[in-house]
Amino acid sequence: MITAIIERVIRLRWLVLGVVTALVVLSAYALGAASLDAIPDISDPQVIVYVKWPRSPLLIETEVTEPVVRALSGSPDIQAIRGTSHMGYSFIYVVLEDPGRRAAVRQYVADRLNAVRPQLPADATITIGPNASSMGWIFQYALVDRQQTRDLRELRLLNESLVKPALQSTPGVAEVASVGGLEKQYQLKLFPPLLRERGIPLAQVVRAVQGAFEEVGGRTIEVTNREYQLRGGIGVESLDRLDFLVLGRDRAGQPVRLKDVGYIQVGYDLRRGIADLDGTGEVVGGIAVMEQGRNVLAVTASLFERLDALAPTLPDGVAVVPTYNRSTLIWDTLTNFFRAIVYELIVVIVVIAVALRNLRAAVAPVCVLLLGTLFTALPLAAFGQTINLFSLAGLAIAIGEMADATIVIVENCTARLARQGRLGAAERMRTIVESTAAMTRPLLFSMLIIVTSFLPIFFLGEREGRLFNPLAFGKTAAMAFSTLLTLFVLPVVIVWIFQRDVWGRAEGGEHAAVRAYRRALSATIRFRYAFVGVSAAVLVAAVVLMAGFQKDYMPEMDEGSILYMPTTLPGLPSREAGWILQEMDRKLKAFPEVERVFGKLGRADSATDPAPVEMIETTVMLKPRSAWRAGMTKDRLVAEMNQAMQIVGYVNSWSQPIATRVVMQDTGIQTPVGIKVKGADLAAVQHVAQEVERLLRDVPGTQSVIAERIAQGYFVDARLDLERMAAHAVTVDDALPVVRFAIGGDNVIGVREPDKTIVPLAIQYSPEYIDTLDKVRNTPVITGDGRQVPLSAIADVQVREAPEMIRNDNGELAGYVYVFLRGVTPPEYVDRARAHLQTALTLPTGYSLEWTGVYRYAEEARGPLRVVVPMTLVIMFVLLLLAFRSLADSALIMLSAPFALVGGVFLQWGRGFSMTTAVIIGYVSLFAVAIQTGIIMIEFIRQALAHRTTDQSYMDAVIAGSVARMRPKLMTVATTVFGLLPIMFSSGSGIDITQPIATPTLGGMISSTIYVLFLIPCLFAIGEDIRRRWPARLPGRHPAPAAIGESS
Repeated sequence: MITAIIERVIRLRWLVLGVVTALVVLSAYALGAASLDAIPDISDPQVIVYVKWPRSPLLIETEVTEPVVRALSGSPDIQAIRGTSHMGYSFIYVVLEDPGRRAAVRQYVADRLNAVRPQLPADATITIGPNASSMGWIFQYALVDRQQTRDLRELRLLNESLVKPALQSTPGVAEVASVGGLEKQYQLKLFPPLLRERGIPLAQVVRAVQGAFEEVGGRTIEVTNREYQLRGGIGVESLDRLDFLVLGRDRAGQPVRLKDVGYIQVGYDLRRGIADLDGTGEVVGGIAVMEQGRNVLAVTASLFERLDALAPTLPDGVAVVPTYNRSTLIWDTLTNFFRAIVYELIVVIVVIAVALRNLRAAVAPVCVLLLGTLFTALPLAAFGQTINLFSLAGLAIAIGEMADATIVIVENCTARLARQGRLGAAERMRTIVESTAAMTRPLLFSMLIIVTSFLPIFFLGEREGRLFNPLAFGKTAAMAFSTLLTLFVLPVVIVWIFQRDVWGRAEGGEHAAVRAYRRALSATIRFRYAFVGVSAAVLVAAVVLMAGFQKDYMPEMDEGSILYMPTTLPGLPSREAGWILQEMDRKLKAFPEVERVFGKLGRADSATDPAPVEMIETTVMLKPRSAWRAGMTKDRLVAEMNQAMQIVGYVNSWSQPIATRVVMQDTGIQTPVGIKVKGADLAAVQHVAQEVERLLRDVPGTQSVIAERIAQGYFVDARLDLERMAAHAVTVDDALPVVRFAIGGDNVIGVREPDKTIVPLAIQYSPEYIDTLDKVRNTPVITGDGRQVPLSAIADVQVREAPEMIRNDNGELAGYVYVFLRGVTPPEYVDRARAHLQTALTLPTGYSLEWTGVYRYAEEARGPLRVVVPMTLVIMFVLLLLAFRSLADSALIMLSAPFALVGGVFLQWGRGFSMTTAVIIGYVSLFAVAIQTGIIMIEFIRQALAHRTTDQSYMDAVIAGSVARMRPKLMTVATTVFGLLPIMFSSGSGIDITQPIATPTLGGMISSTIYVLFLIPCLFAIGEDIRRRWPARLPGRHPAPAAIGESS
């Protein structure tokens, strides 16, 4: 059948060339239109519900978060629901089971929110977050006034009115969130004695101010036979005129104007975020969040176009300074990797040309290599995969193997034609077809086995699949196309190669290397039992060594930036925290390797930013490596920074922007390892969390550990007493506005400005009446009849500890413990720490611990691999049976192939790489390559045995077949090894994550050479020994005379 296919392909070669040309054009188009990214979007698919309600965390949890979580529970499309209630706002994260169901789940969430809305507070703002993931923060900027003539309120207003709308309208941008600066606020300050003197209660002031901005009408009237629309309102064009607003009448019946009891000033609203640039002082910043599934490079380019168009409209001295740009990472990563792949292609082509010793012959494997590489863009585009580091890594590993089959076929044709001498055109064509077909069938099976080796990736979990699927698609597509090209294109190229007599290899001129190998193999076969025993001992040593490797999820990719996230306990005032942030940034900017420092305290006004108020996130952009100090590495730089940033009360955490935000939004934990303590009572949860913190301090590998003090927020708590209120004849409407407005200074209304922005207006007592705790306790409550009652007379006013933040995890209250590691990987640490806690910690009934962070990903990845990898090996064995139709030969390859992994293990040990999921997949792939080389060796030996002469012994035939395999084997090993060397010795973004994946292949191909050229012939010899010793039990080949140099 294969012979018929080859003959038909040769007859229809012009059609084949036309199809190839069309595929080249399609591939070029797919490559040009493909989305580029550094890594795949590995964040869990989520829908975020964002709630704003100016109330305490406890009330938000009770009245909003818990009812929403309960309403959303029960859908089969939802994997988990996490809620976090803060002061004034709440997040509910709905984690999806299937990313493809995002639109349906968003609609489900919207429908459930509409259904439950009547049960929620009327003044709470509940929205569904943007269609974006935690990897959507692609661009950050700071608005800087170089002339220092504008304050933070003006810069914030400029950002909200000019910069933000311009960037928000960019295609592909889900939202632009402001951070830092001062949000303009109109403030009405009241004097309590004047209110008491005029008999005006606070609630009456609130109603009057709200009424001043209302408008009535909406009906029509008929006057003098004409219809008019009716509209009525005060029309406050200027807030200065609000001074004349009549609040009511005093006891003498005289009107009381607003200016009689207070004054209006321009201030700033409550701060929830502070931004600093390079430690030089506060700035206003912004974060552009990209929509899910968009092209980062295209969106970023559009953002810069908008900024260029916006620049002339900005006031003099004001500039938009980029502080984070993910497209830089993408270009650096892909440029480094494309360069490495080009080097790899050049090296492989040179190796092929040198090995074949003829440029014309090198055309065949080079054609397969280049076309297979180009065609890989087609399935990536068809399956919606971006061209990223992992898809290119799969391609890079495949490049060295793609030409193997072609090299073997070309070498086989060369040998057959050289043996037969000069032939006519018809005889030459028949010889080419026969020699090509002879190698095609086993090569096709071996290629199929290599493709099968990547099956484990497609059975990984959802998140792991998003990470590794591009790698599997990249390599599988490359190998599949090389197989198709070998079958349908290679015959056409080979016919062209051998259309003239260009081969003059002498039949008797055996190369010195071949003679040396023949002598070495004869000696090895003579001591075959010792050689197999030594090989087995080396294999056992490699297995022991492999068992001792550190276990991890993935090697960390260098993002070209650092995210500094120090953790502290709650209660620090924002003004002091802002000063600390500035000092931190100044220290970091002093390092010569640092390009820019952008510090963020608190959160941006975005559903994608779950940071609590006291959280610091400082993005440190690094200069190119060429500008670093001599001998400086990133690990050493972080160590120096950590030493310089030892600040009392803070625990340092060093990570990278993308990795941290993905983990934070997926798990809620910003450290590699974290623990969720779950239970029914917050105080008990915090107690257990603090006990876990104490116990983990002594576990080896713990750098530092801190448990959230979720129940230790500090509140000025005014608890109204109804009995005392009744004794003083104070109504709830008299008392609550005093707490909410007079003391708290809440906003009562939004004032629309001429530029369409809305500025809040707040009401509060003048500062001198509420600037101490004693004054707060005695804040006057003005009753409806004009009396004054101190707040302490009707309420218990104390400073109390209460939850500053409440976490709801699938309906259970939770507290987090953050663990910072040193010298240990997360999976190893969790195994050690979990055993320690099981013996040292006694949990109350109904309480549980859940380990999370990066560790969770490693566990989720290894679970399926324990099942899928053995299944993959079984499939490989079945394919071998189909290829050889021999149980003995199939078992020989499966049992001997592990010896090829030895080189990978020793190289991994030498490079100090951990055993990650990607490395495990690399070993399975290497196992398939070892099987491929074994198949070809056995095919050569079987051909030699089938054609041995009567005077040739069994061992002589084995040696002859092995010698015939030596040259193509060395050529395939050379293409793989030399092809991977550019990656192993390159540096820069992206290379660091690829080297551990390529290490098993590189080291394994070296040991595979020994395995194929020496071990398989020895095993054939041992098999013959067994047949000769027990001929009755193992019928088969008749015993042959002793091999050369072998005693009988």
